[in-house]
Formats: sequence, structure tokens, C-alpha cells
Amino acid sequence: MYWKLVYAVLIFSFLLGSVQFAGAQEDNELQLPPVPKGSVADKIKDRAFDDTQVLMKQEFTGGAMLHTRGWGLLLRRSKNKTFLRKRVFELEAVSMEHPKEIRSVNPYYENSNSYKYGELNQVVVTRFGYGRHNVLYAKFDKGVEIRYLYIGGFSMAWAKPIYLEIGHPTVPYEYVTTERYDPEKHTIDNIYGRASVFKGIDKMGFYPGMYGKFGFSFEYGRKQKAVRSLEAGIVVDYYVRDVPMMAKIKNDPYYLTFYLAVNFGVKWYR
Repeated sequence: MYWKLVYAVLIFSFLLGSVQFAGAQEDNELQLPPVPKGSVADKIKDRAFDDTQVLMKQEFTGGAMLHTRGWGLLLRRSKNKTFLRKRVFELEAVSMEHPKEIRSVNPYYENSNSYKYGELNQVVVTRFGYGRHNVLYAKFDKGVEIRYLYIGGFSMAWAKPIYLEIGHPTVPYEYVTTERYDPEKHTIDNIYGRASVFKGIDKMGFYPGMYGKFGFSFEYGRKQKAVRSLEAGIVVDYYVRDVPMMAKIKNDPYYLTFYLAVNFGVKWYR
């Protein structure tokens, strides 16, 4: 009889311990660390649910930029991996000028075209890259969303030879011919002006390389499905050999530029 009582006490003690352990587990799960004030999680926690404010997974934008050596255009295709992270593909085309080039005109002929003395090639850079956008400060209904971005990929410098209109024999010129710029033959005394910008396209050279970009994006658009943003950052292009831009001046195989861009686009769910 006594052993039955002992068994009953043991079984009751085991069941009571299991219930207490499960309750402790539930209490531990509910005791989460406090949410930092002003963080994304804090804003989500305090925000009333609105089923129209769904995460827009897809994004397409286009824009224009100014940088320290020219200007350019860009296109981007993005997809959100999470609420805070986005993967990005981008395509850019930017002009690239030498910091020492100076625009000149023929002093004897007022109607002549201006040109850049010493310029061997007009350079345009195209870039195709992949990277990430990460949210630092999230925007909900109002305000500005701040992100940082890093992108890298393939860069190609396209160099179009410069053609000039050359006067013969001396001032005043008797006739003018179109010739590819040769720093050994052409001087400010016989350069009448620049030829057509399309002249020399068939003799264009290319220089492959790579690039890396880091910047910050500030999205200020008020509509959920629209993108309006400003962006600022730095870009480094590096090529396998020097890109000949100017005569009698050292030409480097890399470009370091700072840029400011404005982007417009759309978002959608799928």
C-alpha cells in the first residue's frame, strides 16, 4: 500500500515540474530585450497596421548625375531581399574629362568652333555592376529614408579620336582640311577649330577595367510606389592600361571621382 502512495507522489511531482518548466520557457520567450527608441523595429511596433502599406519588392529607377570630371546617366533594377536590404544591378554612361584640359578658340576667326588644345581622345565610360543598398533609417509614411550603398563591376572606357579643322598654309588661311589631331603637327597657329563630334567614331578604341562605388542615398518621395532620391558618393575606375586623353601630359589608368545624382522611378510588389 505504501509503495502505491510513493508512486503517486512521484508521478504528481513529475507532472508539476513539467508544467513549471513549460511556464518558465514561455516566460523566457516573452521577455525580449527592449527595442531601441527610434529604431526600425520601434516604428513598426508603434505603427497601426495598414494592409495597403505592403513591402514593394521590385524597383526600377533612372537618373542623371554630375561628377568631378563630367556628367552622366544611370539605370538601376533592384529587388528587396528583406525590409532593410536590397540587391541592385546598375548600368551607367558618363563623360570623363581631363582636369588639365582648357577650351580654346582661334584668335583670328571669331566664328570658328572651340576646341580643347592637347586633347587626343574624347572619353566616355560605361559601367555595369552589382551591389547592395542597406537601410540606415527607414521611412514609413513621411520623412526621408537614408541608405548606404556599395556597388562594383565591369567598367569600359571608350576613346574617340579628336579631329580638327586645320587651316593652310598660314593666317589668313586659303583653305581648311579635317585631320586627326597630331600634337607634333598641329598648333594654335594652324588649328581653325574642332571638327564634327561624329568624326572618328569608326576609329574608336576601348579600354576594359573595373570599378567600385560607395555612397549614401536619401529617398524623399511621398508616394509608396514612386521613387524620388538624391545620392552622393565616390567612384573608382581602374583599367588594364593608361587611357590616352591628353598629349604631353601623363595619363593614368584610373579615375577617382565624386558624384551627386538624382533618381526617379517606380516600385511594385511582384
